Amino acid sequence: MKAAEIREKIFYNAVWKATACNHREIKKLKEKGIAWEGIFSKLGGGNGLPDPEKEWDKLENNGISLIMADEPDFPALLREIYWPPFGIYIKGENGVSKNTAVGIVGTRKATDDGVELSRRFGAELARAGISVISGLAFGIDAAAHKGCLDAGGFTAAVLACGLDSVYPKSNERLAEEILSKGGVLISEYPPGTPPLPHRFIERNRLVSGLSSGIVVVEAPEKSGSLATARFATEQNREVFVVPGPANHRNFSGSHGLIRNGARLVSKVSEILEDLNITEPSERIGSGETEEERLVFEAIKNFSEPAGIDKIAEITELESRAVSQALTLLLLKNIVKENGEGYTLMNN
Repeated sequence: MKAAEIREKIFYNAVWKATACNHREIKKLKEKGIAWEGIFSKLGGGNGLPDPEKEWDKLENNGISLIMADEPDFPALLREIYWPPFGIYIKGENGVSKNTAVGIVGTRKATDDGVELSRRFGAELARAGISVISGLAFGIDAAAHKGCLDAGGFTAAVLACGLDSVYPKSNERLAEEILSKGGVLISEYPPGTPPLPHRFIERNRLVSGLSSGIVVVEAPEKSGSLATARFATEQNREVFVVPGPANHRNFSGSHGLIRNGARLVSKVSEILEDLNITEPSERIGSGETEEERLVFEAIKNFSEPAGIDKIAEITELESRAVSQALTLLLLKNIVKENGEGYTLMNN
């Protein structure tokens, strides 16, 4: 990267920090065609403002990268949205644009059934080669990330704070697991930015913006997930909603979305169909693959449900190959999945 490009990033980061991440204020200045260093000068040029070099050091010390909207690595889908970010901060593998992505969102105060459903959707989407986007919150978000990771997939967590910290703090271990398994943390905000309430709404437009469709699982009447669904509609993304009991408060917002035209879904195959995504079994062909045979034999010899890691150890296959084979076997109703792992359908 050229020195001039790095310098612009340094000053963009300083401007973002100096304006307390005020997107509207920055947009007005940027529309005048001024470079980021010039905008910083207009703000006072260092008079009581953050030191650009010191602020940039915080990124490097925390392993954070900044990708500007005009760079090739910037997610193309984000360029298409209304109110696009000028740049995004990332930590981890920038693989968001490699595959089709689906966002999974819902209430933090999810039911046990909702958590399990979100985990299963995350896992099944991952096995179909779909990236999973969510917000690392309690409940539905965390379950979606975990399901995707358990299936060996790629997941991105979009945060409403700087990437030098994790919110909620209790999900730090999950954030570390996302990074260790090749996923990514994304934010619009520089290090040191706190997770103020309005930033969760701002964050939600990125969750939908990075996705081809959004799955809403358990959204009460005032859930932030409804804002994500609204952004998705404005961004011309598909909105999928899992229905629930008519009188349960966790579904009051969900059912409102369905009344307003969102697509009702109860399984991942319906999402893939609506997004015109070919399922793995159709991509590979109708014949049994060697990976399927190895995975089937391994499961047949287990006396109890087996997880992906255990199957991979026995078969000496990579986790992604095991996940793909399991998807085929699940679609053919040869194996079944429960909360503990995989067993043969007739067990």
